[in-house]
Amino acid sequence: MLTVIQMSKTVSLRLHKRSLSELDELAKLEDKDRSALVREILEVGVREKKIEHFLRLYQAGKVSLWKAARLAGLSLWELIEALSSKKIQIQYSERDLEKDLKALEEA
Repeated sequence: MLTVIQMSKTVSLRLHKRSLSELDELAKLEDKDRSALVREILEVGVREKKIEHFLRLYQAGKVSLWKAARLAGLSLWELIEALSSKKIQIQYSERDLEKDLKALEEA
């Protein structure tokens, strides 16, 4: 199966010479062109930033465990692993269970 990804926008940015040099070096090591490497790094970085955002919301008690997982694009177990790796304690009450059950019914 062939998947075609259509690029829709061009983004330009300014980088320090050192960052550009490191990008070029890594692109050469991975046998990729600079643009492909930057896209890959951005995709990974955006995903990680999104996960961190919803971990913070969960930690602050603004979203339930289930909702944080769903919004972050993770399974419940993946979110629990992310919480564990960041040493964030799971806070789960009876109210959270009710919210999660309701969210599960809506999904």
